[in-house]
Amino acid sequence: MSTQVPEPSAAASPPAPQPAALDVSTSMRNAVKLGGSLMVTYGIALAVRLLLPRVLGPEAFGQFNWASEGFTAVFFVLAGLGLEVYIRKEVALRPQHASEFFGGTLLLQVGMAVGLLGAMQGLMHLEGKPNPLRLLVLLLGVYQLFFRCNGTLAAVLHARERVDGLSVANIATKCVWGGGQLLVLALGLPLPWLGVPILASELVRAVVLFRLSRRHTGLELRLDAKGTKEAMTGALPFFLNEAALAANGPMGIFLLGFLTNTTEVGWYGAGWNLAGMTLMAAPVVTWVLMPLMARAAAQSTEELFRLSRRTLEAVSAFSIPMALAMALGAETWIRLVYGEAFAPAAAVLRLQAPILALTYVAMVCASVLTAMGKGWWVTRTSVVSMVLNSTLNLTLARPFLAWFGPVGGACAAALALFTCELVAVSLLVWAVGRSAFDRQSITRLLKTLAVCAVVTGVHVALVDLGPVRLLVGACLYLLLVFATGAVRLDELQALLRVVRRRRAPVQVSAA
Repeated sequence: MSTQVPEPSAAASPPAPQPAALDVSTSMRNAVKLGGSLMVTYGIALAVRLLLPRVLGPEAFGQFNWASEGFTAVFFVLAGLGLEVYIRKEVALRPQHASEFFGGTLLLQVGMAVGLLGAMQGLMHLEGKPNPLRLLVLLLGVYQLFFRCNGTLAAVLHARERVDGLSVANIATKCVWGGGQLLVLALGLPLPWLGVPILASELVRAVVLFRLSRRHTGLELRLDAKGTKEAMTGALPFFLNEAALAANGPMGIFLLGFLTNTTEVGWYGAGWNLAGMTLMAAPVVTWVLMPLMARAAAQSTEELFRLSRRTLEAVSAFSIPMALAMALGAETWIRLVYGEAFAPAAAVLRLQAPILALTYVAMVCASVLTAMGKGWWVTRTSVVSMVLNSTLNLTLARPFLAWFGPVGGACAAALALFTCELVAVSLLVWAVGRSAFDRQSITRLLKTLAVCAVVTGVHVALVDLGPVRLLVGACLYLLLVFATGAVRLDELQALLRVVRRRRAPVQVSAA
């Protein structure tokens, strides 16, 4: 049963709190809806991302990846203002609050974008970057503005659990994005043209999301200084956290392009495209988990920790085998997808693969701390990670390139990111404390890691089998996790029943 949202005229009155059973049931169904659309959009994105390197080659792909994933992403992380997490935490409880700050924050984002675009072009001029690359950066910079604004609108819909239209919009705009890029590749157009469909897709999405937000949540576009100030103050720790998180991905690419060359960026980006496959469920975790945890925390701390324990189990059961498969089959995946020109990227992929499992744990712990009102702890952790990542990249990139030759710089960036993620997860887990873990979750994690060790040993022993050993390892992993109880089949079946039971109450502990 879908959560009903008041019509705009009644939006000023906060809705009555939902029972925990209905809240979890609704959130589970929304996760399935968003996950379904995400699978379609991710399939389109994956096809394009895997095709781009093969068609462009390491050098041209490195230029595109540096412009899109590094340079513009690092600058425009400031334009997000930390609003998405703030919205999922506050608007889930106060729907009318969205209209109080949306107009003011939008005006701030536009003003910041103008200044950032000018700074980016000035820096590229000083560095002597070619005009085609500067044009591509300009298009991608405007895209980043709309991307940040759309993130705000989507967060409002997530907070109010109205995701049906959002799921359709995600698919439609991703078709524009993917189809346009494929057309550019087919026509052999210059590199800047790749930025046109990226920008066009976000423009279309902006129109659709604004209409959906007005229809389903009563969102109004008006200037309210008091509401804007409240939102900016409340979002400040999330804003600083987002800025710091730029070091964990885009900053590495940004520095790699300046310190080494764009071919290193191409190899790093090729590995990250494949490693990122294990993050395909990350947006669903973020979209659904934060509002759900905010409501659980409002009921009781024990309810919050009960939810966090089972969530950590679920994300570990999903992410660890995906990361293991990516690491063990690095050479096979790189050669199969990109060809021999990208063979050096296999070493980078091995270092990147474990990062994704750590990322899921960090996401859940950060959500728990935010729901507990400890957002500043998450921010401090991200700042530590930012300083460490930047320091490691500046220290290791050029020496690794000199010591190990081609792909040395890319490996340095991957090693820096892995180290930072490990430190960040350790700090977040320590901050959450023992309450987020129980005997069951710790035992299952240890069993899973033991199974990974056995599968890795078998993989190394069967080196003469070549890629066939990946299939052997997958079968062995499934056999051992079910045999040891690291993953229980009856619980998977119960989870599926929860998703299908659209109208029956569901207890939080069972979910």
